[in-house]
Amino acid sequence: MTIFVRDLSKEEGNRLLRIARKGADPVDVRRALLILASAQKMKVPEISRLYHISGEHIRKTIHRFNTEGMASLKPNYGGGRPPTFTEEQRADIIELAQIPP
Repeated sequence: MTIFVRDLSKEEGNRLLRIARKGADPVDVRRALLILASAQKMKVPEISRLYHISGEHIRKTIHRFNTEGMASLKPNYGGGRPPTFTEEQRADIIELAQIPP
């Protein structure tokens, strides 16, 4: 089964073109290029060969664009590792480190 991006509105298409041509963030540019290629009815394997990106990543990007729209171009980074120390413990460590030897 082939997957394509939904039909783009004129505003979305123009915005994607602007991002692809003049975008500063490489993640946004790459995702815009993937969406535009899919909008031109290129299949996932063709896009994968063209941009050297895995088919799985392309499919996830297309699905996310179909559900979220233009907001899906921005990366959704995780929060990272949870803090090791509480704020109170950090304050105690800082206080201890500032005591002269």
